[in-house]
Amino acid sequence: MEKVPRLARRLSPAAPRLLPFCLVFLKLFERIYAPLTAGLLSPVSADSRLQQQKRSQLDRLYQRVIDGLDKLMDAVGLKAA
Repeated sequence: MEKVPRLARRLSPAAPRLLPFCLVFLKLFERIYAPLTAGLLSPVSADSRLQQQKRSQLDRLYQRVIDGLDKLMDAVGLKAA
């Protein structure tokens, strides 16, 4: 967006090219980042005691993402805050 006189806004010429990326980011946030973050910041303690085969496919996939991120943090020498 560009500022134009009198507080109006006008889309820049690059806006149509950026719109698909913005939509993808919003969908990723809605479907992946928000639930994953919620599960990381306030996990349900009983979930860790649940047997692997009784977890839903989505829970197993999220756990694989979490495990992968933990390995990545270890590999680059970072510690979780």
